[in-house]
Amino acid sequence: MSVTVNQFSIAFYEKREDTDFSTKWAVMTDTSLDKSNMFVEQLHNIYNGKPSKSYAAFSEEKNTAFSQQLHSYLNQEIAFDHVSKETLQLFQAELEKYEFDDTGYLLLIDYEYVATRYFMVGVVNLTEHFAIDTEFGIQSSRHLDLNKIQLAARIDVSNLLHAKEDLKTISFIKGRAGRQVNDFFMDLLGCTETINAKTQSKELLTAIDDFMSTESMAQNEKSDTREKVFEYCSEKISSGEDADLTELNETLSVLSDSEFKDFIQQQEYSFDDKVTLDKSTVRKLVKLSGAGGGVSISFDRILLGDRVNYNPGSDTLTIKGVPASLKAHLLDEFGLE
Repeated sequence: MSVTVNQFSIAFYEKREDTDFSTKWAVMTDTSLDKSNMFVEQLHNIYNGKPSKSYAAFSEEKNTAFSQQLHSYLNQEIAFDHVSKETLQLFQAELEKYEFDDTGYLLLIDYEYVATRYFMVGVVNLTEHFAIDTEFGIQSSRHLDLNKIQLAARIDVSNLLHAKEDLKTISFIKGRAGRQVNDFFMDLLGCTETINAKTQSKELLTAIDDFMSTESMAQNEKSDTREKVFEYCSEKISSGEDADLTELNETLSVLSDSEFKDFIQQQEYSFDDKVTLDKSTVRKLVKLSGAGGGVSISFDRILLGDRVNYNPGSDTLTIKGVPASLKAHLLDEFGLE
């Protein structure tokens, strides 16, 4: 197993309208830690696979309480249970400030994955599950819904202690929880965003399109190149890594007379040699989609100009060979079946 859990605390919290904030809190014992490795490894992999993540850094302009507690713990000045209790109190204060009503678990985990030490703070909600017992009765139970975790931040401890200027020391899920909820979590940690994955991914895709437009590449070569870049980026996203421009250069320069890295240096793109990727944005390499006015359309990019054609003058989209399931619905709608 690749994960070693050093410390793990878990707090159940409940805040309902017109009720006081209530919690139950515990730090896992050594015996429990041994059993938690598989749980933390699953959480680690789920976190890596989240499509939208960005980076942050501790800010002196925000509440520095969590940062101070964390540094004291990492410097072995205070015990793990102390930083856990203090973080729970901060969590309660932020919940009350934002007037959120919620129930779930606050997790603090100090763990190592391969050769990197991490400190993770996450909020996991509960979901109802049902099972059939031996008497064929329906039994219900509440489980941690790890797959739907939307509030989590992971701190690279080595970077935090030894590379303080690194803008990628703290990563966090930037999901669908909403702006106010994300602000609540950033306030809890005392962080401000440093790198936006969606923005960086958009600029990378623009650079790739700009590069290919300057090269004498056939349309099928452009499509093949986009597909290879998409596969590379998807692998990086799954493993929680950034795209490396040197590696991208090898893919993008195979079918061209120029080097992608030279093209990047000549232009005014703002990303570095390592690019943080956003899954939904990277998907645009191979998919075109959009929705509005009651219409939602998605198709493989390679079909544009073949089975799918767009006329900018009349603002019309023509599809040749309507998908079988949609065609069946249309024929049924018009009574032609």
